[in-house]
Amino acid sequence: MLSRGTLAEISLSSYKNNLRYFIERIKPSRVMAVVKADAYGHGALRISESAMTEGVDYLAVAFIEEALELRESRIDAPILVFNHIGREYLDSALSEDISITVSSQEQLDYWDVFQSDLRGLKIHLKVDTGMKRLGVRPEGALKAARSIVERGGILEGVYSHLSCADERDEAFSLKQKETFDSVLDELDSAGLSPECCHLCNSAGSFRFNSNRYSHIRLGVASFGLQPSAEIFDPNLEPVLRWKTVISMVKDIHPGERVSYGGTFVAERTMRVATVPVGYADGYSRLLSNCGEVLVSGSRCRILGRVCMDQFVVDVTGLRDDPKIGDEVVLLGKQGTELITAEEIASWIGTINYEVTCSISRRVPRVLI
Repeated sequence: MLSRGTLAEISLSSYKNNLRYFIERIKPSRVMAVVKADAYGHGALRISESAMTEGVDYLAVAFIEEALELRESRIDAPILVFNHIGREYLDSALSEDISITVSSQEQLDYWDVFQSDLRGLKIHLKVDTGMKRLGVRPEGALKAARSIVERGGILEGVYSHLSCADERDEAFSLKQKETFDSVLDELDSAGLSPECCHLCNSAGSFRFNSNRYSHIRLGVASFGLQPSAEIFDPNLEPVLRWKTVISMVKDIHPGERVSYGGTFVAERTMRVATVPVGYADGYSRLLSNCGEVLVSGSRCRILGRVCMDQFVVDVTGLRDDPKIGDEVVLLGKQGTELITAEEIASWIGTINYEVTCSISRRVPRVLI
């Protein structure tokens, strides 16, 4: 239902254009489409379907629940789960043909308490080349790979993650790449070369990909979001546009205060509009008194605090007198003006990933 006129428009054509751009750019490597966190807030099911129509041969998610949701929706592409999986879910991974990650010898030992035989499970070995979050140490990679095979698992892949690929200085990323390539050499020498190997995320694919790697893991850039200010590509097309409508218009007078706590006090007579979106929708409370939206093709400042379900903006002096039902753009383009996820992130001291991932399920996603 669209009772308040609030929705996130998802452009599948823009998503597909971004995929095609990277598919051509990284050949002969292939794209693994990262659709975790409901495809970064864009809707994992439709995004996954679109990726498959463009020839993407692998999907990736954070947790097994996300993979099972896709399987329940009849997504039959190979799916990799990045994070830890409880041993009680190994049967589900096997029966639903979901590939899982091993990040430590301890993880294998933990599974052993439940079952010693990995029974044909498809496994990607994660190697810690410098991130220090997940992964076996490089010197322990061969032992872990052998343990996987000895326990009946299929060593389908090996991968690592670049921690600084979105920064201008390449030194640490190149060190990680060198370490990862050394692990691949060691596995090759032992006859344990996996079918899949992947190191680069969106940012990394611009500078550190290799023909040796079967895939890149394409997440943020596939949605037209810039990897960082340093790694910026004007060819990317934003996929999501978040809009709503004005729910009330009124005049306020000098000395009158706006919203909770009265943190904005009018110094002159102003025309203001109420917008029926709030932090329960994922529109951050940190945007209070600093964010902007688009009305009638113009930027309008937020006045006072963002509430759970609504906030107030200054519409004084707009070319067109605002009225109930007029479009308000929170993220995206209206006329010649544009508010990007990167700009919103700069207002609240975060990254563009968080801006789209935070849009709650209360906001309908509508395909255009």
